[in-house]
Amino acid sequence: MSALRQMRILYFAPRACWPLDTGAKLRNWHFVRQLSRFARVTYLSFADDGAVRNGRARMGGAGPAPQPMSDIARIADQVLTLTQERPNSLGKILRGAVGELPLVVLNYTTSAMRQELARVLDEGQFDAVQVESVHLAGYLPVLRAARDRPLLLCDWHNIESEVLSRYSKHAPDPLRGLAAFALASQLAGFERKVLGQFDAHLTVSERDRAKLLALRPGLRAFAVDNGVHVDAFPAGAGGAAPGPRRRVVFVGSMDYRPNAQAIVAFARDLWPAIHAARPAWRLTVVGRNPGPEVRALGALPGVEVTGTVPDVRPYYADALASVVPLRIGGGSRLKILEALAAGVPVVSTQLGAEGLALRDREHAIITRTVEEIGGALLELDADPGLRARLCAAGRALVQSRYDWSVVGDTLAGIYQELHAQRRGAAAPPAAARPSLSARPS
Repeated sequence: MSALRQMRILYFAPRACWPLDTGAKLRNWHFVRQLSRFARVTYLSFADDGAVRNGRARMGGAGPAPQPMSDIARIADQVLTLTQERPNSLGKILRGAVGELPLVVLNYTTSAMRQELARVLDEGQFDAVQVESVHLAGYLPVLRAARDRPLLLCDWHNIESEVLSRYSKHAPDPLRGLAAFALASQLAGFERKVLGQFDAHLTVSERDRAKLLALRPGLRAFAVDNGVHVDAFPAGAGGAAPGPRRRVVFVGSMDYRPNAQAIVAFARDLWPAIHAARPAWRLTVVGRNPGPEVRALGALPGVEVTGTVPDVRPYYADALASVVPLRIGGGSRLKILEALAAGVPVVSTQLGAEGLALRDREHAIITRTVEEIGGALLELDADPGLRARLCAAGRALVQSRYDWSVVGDTLAGIYQELHAQRRGAAAPPAAARPSLSARPS
């Protein structure tokens, strides 16, 4: 890895990655940590939740450090955040409907960020730019015009057109379903167009990698799993607590539509029958920014909605299981990896477990339908041996494959290969670097 020691990488993300309260932020935070092992990293993004109210904030260079980003300043050379313009304005909606850039891309494409990106590229002499999601593809002209011609990598947290297409089939009303379908079709065309404008692509799973390759055979694409900091859950925090298990948890950002839709449907349609069979149980909904429909679930018998919490581990400590009743979504679920690291069995739909190397009834219980989750929970309650086996196998899986240190080795191997190819040198032997195609099971 010595050839990478002097690399400079610009990490370009839609949002600041602190606080660590969404899957995207966790992936970005840990990627920056892993990249900083072998390269100098500059982090550039829009501010999150108004952390920067006016103009630009800089860390690692000059000026005060905004508190929400203070931790990342310890590992990055420089952190720069800009105020984002109001998304979904009427002007953006109209331009998105008739222009080249879809609305979800226009929301992150501003003249201020173009100017800042051009300035940073001109001053930074970067070897590579890692672009976090297709939402930032509107800046490709600026990136490709950079003086030093850095390698351009796109990290696909989801295949966004797929998420929208799935949502269109489960939208709460026909009008929103039609709008989502139209946007999904437009975005799919945009994704196909920009695939060839990056030098390489990263995906969260082999499944998503295969979908990109199907769109553009021969694409340079690598699967880099989502991960979990296993040591944050010593000895499986959820498996060690004594006493009966009476909590069923759902963990996720409640301002993410697939999460909110999943838990509202589960709590209203399925939980009453489960609670009638086990009146002592409670369903605990843990996650930031619950909207009115999610908050209203707290009025249902046996349901509590926590909102934002400083630490999710206490909720895993006495959990019978973590449920993932997703009907829509994309990528892979960090919430599943977190529960497995905590030693808590996972009961998930097939879509919820998508993209992860989980085997049904070995690492988790994977149901064909949401309606089967209730029966799986009752089975776990009745069979402590099954629960113990799932806890042990699930934690072993995340330790061997999904710990962020393992993911970081894969990421380093990819950069090593791309760097060697750019320099015209032979890539290191396979035995000397992490595998880029084969994955441990």
